[in-house]
Amino acid sequence: MKLIKFEQWSLLTRYLFCILPQVEKELQGWKKFLRDCSPSPLQQQALYSIRDKRFHCQGGAFFALFNPAACSHLLSLIVSFQTISDYLDNLCDRVTWENSSSIKEKDLFMEKSFRHLHTSMLVALETVSPQKHEFYRYYPYNQDKGYLQALVMQCQKNIATLPVFDKVKEKVLFLTRLYCDLQSLKHLSFNYRQKHLEKWFKAYEILYPYLLWNEFAAAAGSTLGIFVLSALASKQSCSPLEIEKIFKCYFPWICGLHILLDYYIDQEEDRREGDLNFIFFYSSPEQCFQRLKFFIENALQRAGELDNPTFHRLVVKGLLALYLSDPKVVRQNLEVTAKKILAVAGEKDIFYLYRACQLLRKTGII
Repeated sequence: MKLIKFEQWSLLTRYLFCILPQVEKELQGWKKFLRDCSPSPLQQQALYSIRDKRFHCQGGAFFALFNPAACSHLLSLIVSFQTISDYLDNLCDRVTWENSSSIKEKDLFMEKSFRHLHTSMLVALETVSPQKHEFYRYYPYNQDKGYLQALVMQCQKNIATLPVFDKVKEKVLFLTRLYCDLQSLKHLSFNYRQKHLEKWFKAYEILYPYLLWNEFAAAAGSTLGIFVLSALASKQSCSPLEIEKIFKCYFPWICGLHILLDYYIDQEEDRREGDLNFIFFYSSPEQCFQRLKFFIENALQRAGELDNPTFHRLVVKGLLALYLSDPKVVRQNLEVTAKKILAVAGEKDIFYLYRACQLLRKTGII
């Protein structure tokens, strides 16, 4: 038996040598758009988001390989949509409010502002003729020279090319609304955000009784479910059963694993900065490991039941290899636990993917 299957190597080769250069080209286009604008706080945050979070676009762009015939449109959609997400995340993180008389009043206005900003992500998924929206209505700044509107229109343009998007749209909007809810709540003040997030989860707990509130929030914070369903919509046809199986595989399992791993490697930084980290809500490192194991096992099992299981299982293994190969793991003395987490995947190829990611990091490719 080969250590890494031929299908996996084929996908990885196309990803490294075809997809990643195209991602860079797309991002350079958006950077040029911004540099042609006069300097402003919004322009600065937009450039920072591309500089610091480009790996989100790089990772998401793997789904452009789902349907090679639609690769170009899928890649453009993924990069533009993820760039909106990263840009808005920066705006929510960096804003200051000077005219609020109390913390409660400040939180109410922040949530209103953040929710209105994130309507851009919902508008981006519409195929109607683009019209101007006041996304910055409640935000302190609004001069972006049309940057956010341009990203939205680019998404709409690519959504319009997906033959059966209408069949997946309901679930894509469900995931996007969850993402917008999370972003609007998690950036509230330290003393209020957990209470609001727990209350938010109560409305969904009956659907996901096997999740803790922090795990549901983590799953809501991933855009991977949006990307895989959009990729599915690029085919000429898809059945309700196929849509449902992919949806239930990615949400909450693959999406949850994605963001939990992201928070897992950021523990030291988030503790230092006082930032929200969903890993901190586990009672112990052992509970954290057991819950990650739970997500990995469910993600791999369900991925194996989908059409083209190699692709979806590679997504799971790729997430593990990518995040756990980050130098932050070594700096936080998490290597032993990281190896245990990798071993949950149960196949030798995960360790070869892990070594490959380490090499790609050293060469600066990722």
